[in-house]
Amino acid sequence: MTHTNKTLAQWLAHLETAHSNGVIDMGLERVARVKETMGLNIACPLITVGGTNGKGSTCAFLSQIYAQAGYKVGTLTSPHLLR
Repeated sequence: MTHTNKTLAQWLAHLETAHSNGVIDMGLERVARVKETMGLNIACPLITVGGTNGKGSTCAFLSQIYAQAGYKVGTLTSPHLLR
C-alpha cells in the first residue's frame, strides 16, 4: 500500500500507528521504508543525522564544512510532526 496520494492528516495518522508499541527502532531502515513508501526520488547527496544528543551541532558542523568546500547546502531539522 502506498501513501503518496494521502492527505497530511492521513499520513500523520499512519505514522502514529508505526510506534503504537512504544518501542523506537534506532536504525535507518525505517527512514528508507518511509522514503520508498512516499515515493520520494532524492537525486542529490543526502546526510541523515540521528541519535539522542548533538544532532543540531553535528548538522551545523557538517553544513559549514560542505559550504566552505563550495557545495550548496540545505539543512532541514524537525523534532516532531504536530497537527
